[in-house]
Amino acid sequence: MATDSRATSAERFLSEEETWARRGLTRASLAWWTASLSGRRIDYQRMESADRAVNRHYSRPKPYQRLLRLLEYPGLDALTTRRLFRLQLAYRSKQAPVEILDRITRAEAQVQETYSTFRAQFDGHSATDNELEDLLRASRDSERVKAAWEARKQIGPVVADDLRQLARLRNEAARAIGFADFWQAQLLLDELDPDRLRHTLNDVDTSTRKPFAAMKADLDRHLAQRFNLAQLDLRPWHYGDPFFQETPEVFAPPADPLYAERDVVGLAAETYRQLGFRSIDAILARSDLYPRKGKNQHAYAVDIDREGDVRTFLNVERNARWMSTLLHELGHTIYQDGIDRAELPYDLRDDPQGFLNEGFAMFCEQPTTNPAWLSEMVGLVPSEAARLAPQMAAQDTASLLAFVRWCLTIVHFERAFYADPDQDLNRLWWDLEERNQQIPRPERRDAPDWAAKVHVATAPVYYQKYLLGRLFSAQLTRKINADLGGWWEGRAKSGDFIKHELFMPGARYAWPELVERVTGQPLGVEALAAAVAWSRAV
Repeated sequence: MATDSRATSAERFLSEEETWARRGLTRASLAWWTASLSGRRIDYQRMESADRAVNRHYSRPKPYQRLLRLLEYPGLDALTTRRLFRLQLAYRSKQAPVEILDRITRAEAQVQETYSTFRAQFDGHSATDNELEDLLRASRDSERVKAAWEARKQIGPVVADDLRQLARLRNEAARAIGFADFWQAQLLLDELDPDRLRHTLNDVDTSTRKPFAAMKADLDRHLAQRFNLAQLDLRPWHYGDPFFQETPEVFAPPADPLYAERDVVGLAAETYRQLGFRSIDAILARSDLYPRKGKNQHAYAVDIDREGDVRTFLNVERNARWMSTLLHELGHTIYQDGIDRAELPYDLRDDPQGFLNEGFAMFCEQPTTNPAWLSEMVGLVPSEAARLAPQMAAQDTASLLAFVRWCLTIVHFERAFYADPDQDLNRLWWDLEERNQQIPRPERRDAPDWAAKVHVATAPVYYQKYLLGRLFSAQLTRKINADLGGWWEGRAKSGDFIKHELFMPGARYAWPELVERVTGQPLGVEALAAAVAWSRAV
């Protein structure tokens, strides 16, 4: 009888939480969406108000203590225990004094508004990120790319002091609930072990250092020729991306012409239809796809209510970068849409760890280098698709290496940032870029280039999800290729496999168990190391 009573008490508590979450969390998601779209001060204030309501709910000490007592009950079934455990993490994250939480919420809303509405000054006009990044990729004029790179960094000095203060506030809140700093808190409250992550970072560094150096040597030879420079004179602005997250197109012909006259949204939609995801049209109908004044310049996907209102937020242009981004962000949406809403309780209708969702979205980008997809979907003659595909795959491997090394930079930066927000961060940033990405710092530059990366402010301590996602993506690719013949070629079965094995369980299982269920092995570096082998002769 005692066990039945405790189970009933747990179920009642979870039901009360669900009733609140359906209103409170949905309101917060909609407020964020609206502010991102409009850029209006009033909408950011409404977003802040909705987030404050979330703070107040989860900061209540009495429900938190009740939750801890419920978790001590023996005899609860595994699903109920899992639900209580995840809810306990949400409550613990907000147990700092509510006035600190509110100060953080206000600071985050203000800095997010700044990032969303800021436009760099370039060539006498306000330039979008798309414009500057297109120029960085296409121009062969050193002075021109330097000016675009510097313009892309203009946001840094605008927000740097605010970000330092925000880091201090986040640390204060983390220490109030027993963590060393915000970095440690974010990992542990997200079911990640800091020591295990540090070991993974070391393994990734060791496994990718030599292939990255080989690729970078090949890349530098190409870039020196492109810009008519000695290799020793190459600087950050020559690498085609503001942060060297990907490589310039030197190992394959430019891919942008493939999409210049194509409906990239239609291509992405048809790709997912053929993979068996028929809800893609409804998802796109709810989404916001194209740039406009005041709109946030970035891309994301969001599950508004865990009842099917899944959307993506994009700034699409007809080029290769946005083709990949569409496949990526729509990958997020089909994951969120595919979680079993019929059987799973509301609070488990989520991924168990964000890197699984990120890893799947990265996995979804691969058709753009697949000769069958290029022929069947983009319309290339099969022989031309077969000729281009190996070159595009080499380009993709080069960008994967660049991205992994960039992840090492930003994860190590954030760890040090929260350990001491008052240190010389400008110098630290370039120390890490030189060490991990072999990018020489600009002479006599002392600027907060670290603050130009939006994730540092608006998605703090998030980049390890991208890195772990790459590990998962590599393992998933190996599994699908071996068992089903590939994601695209095996689409008669691959979509169903993903739906049933990855999507439908939601957060029923802890992430280590789900990774092993889906890929057949624990998360590790081996598959990624094999994927980034570099032997290209140039």
